[in-house]
Amino acid sequence: MTPRSLVRLQDRLVRLLGNSVDGRRPLVAGMLRRDASESTSYWLQLVVSVGIATLGLVLGSTAVVIGAMLVAPLMGPIVGLGMGLAAGSPFLVLRSAGRVSFSVLAAVGGAALITLLLPFHEMNAEISARASPTVLDLITAGFCALAGVYASVRPGSDRTTTAAGTAISVSLVPPLCASGYGIGTAAWSIAGGAVLLFLTNLVAILFVGTLAFVASGFNRVDVVSLERDVLGADGGGAPVAGALARRLARVFASRFGPALRFSMPFILLAAVYVPLRHALDEVAWEVRVRAAVKRSLSADPARVIESRVRIERHEVELVLVLLGTTEDADRTRARLGRELRRVSGVAPHVEILAVPDATSFAGLESTLLKPRVAEATALSAIPPGEQLDATQATLRGAVGELWPKGIAGAPLVVDIGLADGGPVRVRIVHLGQPLSADGAEAFRRAIDARLGRETRLVDVAVPTAPFTREGGDLSFIAGVSAAVRSTAGIPAVHVCVVAPRASAAGADAELAHAVDAVLEAHPQVARQSGDAWSVRFVRGACPDLDVDAGTSDGGT
Repeated sequence: MTPRSLVRLQDRLVRLLGNSVDGRRPLVAGMLRRDASESTSYWLQLVVSVGIATLGLVLGSTAVVIGAMLVAPLMGPIVGLGMGLAAGSPFLVLRSAGRVSFSVLAAVGGAALITLLLPFHEMNAEISARASPTVLDLITAGFCALAGVYASVRPGSDRTTTAAGTAISVSLVPPLCASGYGIGTAAWSIAGGAVLLFLTNLVAILFVGTLAFVASGFNRVDVVSLERDVLGADGGGAPVAGALARRLARVFASRFGPALRFSMPFILLAAVYVPLRHALDEVAWEVRVRAAVKRSLSADPARVIESRVRIERHEVELVLVLLGTTEDADRTRARLGRELRRVSGVAPHVEILAVPDATSFAGLESTLLKPRVAEATALSAIPPGEQLDATQATLRGAVGELWPKGIAGAPLVVDIGLADGGPVRVRIVHLGQPLSADGAEAFRRAIDARLGRETRLVDVAVPTAPFTREGGDLSFIAGVSAAVRSTAGIPAVHVCVVAPRASAAGADAELAHAVDAVLEAHPQVARQSGDAWSVRFVRGACPDLDVDAGTSDGGT
């Protein structure tokens, strides 16, 4: 392409953007001019936008954050920096770069100060969304920068609407405020990620703006005479900036000046592209692994009661509560481990807990799926004399919440025993079925998490079904004796005895005396005559039976 054809192409493009060939010089002159009212307006808007954005982020309000984007004036000096590089104006480059730098410091510092003054600091989606930029954010900012350039070049009536839409799309002040929030709360990952998002948007605007202004022919503006006409000999009342601009002008006027100006946006773009590309790879990996987890769990959805998945920084952790046996849990753990290792490339941590009844273990499941952090005060921090009381109080609360009453019945007694260096012994007496092996293990682990130390569960189940002679006299006496020993010290438990109306001689008479001897140890026994032996343990008074106050009437 010849120089003349390139000039014609630039002139045609600037006219398509709604400006004219002669309108280039006034546009650059307008960016060079600055008065006291313009500076006051700029810094006032910046302070207001920082306050709005910081509070909007803390409150998690998208509408408030958008309001801060509309007020924020940072788009102007960044576009001016791109114009300065395209036109070769050293004064515009220095002044725009200085304003952007001071604006960044003011926004981050102001947001950090506001954060320190707040009475609470809670992470939310608005803040975390600005801490993980990727290449997609760079591409998005590039398209939005085109709209910003269009709004800067076009002097028409729709310029304000275009600029407002661009301000919403290109997030500049909110990331800086999110970074200030991270500094104020010492959340350095949030601070670093938010700064990277701001740099991403800045580089995209600078890169696209510089290319667009060059393509529109602004590099042909005589900035030397323009700066002399607009700024005068003293640099527009800025002697220091004027002196630095004269030094930079010699660099721009050198043989390598144009290459230096146009390479700066490319260098900045390459600097941010590397971490953004790495972040995009991380996001793609996480999406791929989450999809694999979802597919694996959907293979048998009826048996998965609840699940918790944590996927971050090339770590995969999966915790499941499975309806089934221990063997089912082992098979599922092996299958998920193979599938997730193949997709993620890392060894996943898969923890599966099998429970026999989903409804009865609803409260237990929710506890097991929480991160395993001890909720009670560490026992080692409590004076030895108070350890037992503190542990007992924590244990009673945990048992009341987690115990599967639908299967095992309500607990009657909860005892605890502390041993130096050993597990805490937890003894629970209840009227109902004994816990299965999987259920007992699930309950024990939940209690471990609550107490913050290892426990040993002693499950003392007293059947609610009556003891009879169907299993043999020895089994009958042994069962009654064990139940009496477990409940003798519990006033709420009564023994309901039905004895034969007439005792036969021999073995039946010996059985009656044996039953009487066993029942003497229990303080609440009610008797009634019937056709056959029946001994039942109930909570509360026996229906239609008279309390015998622990004495025996010889089975009659």
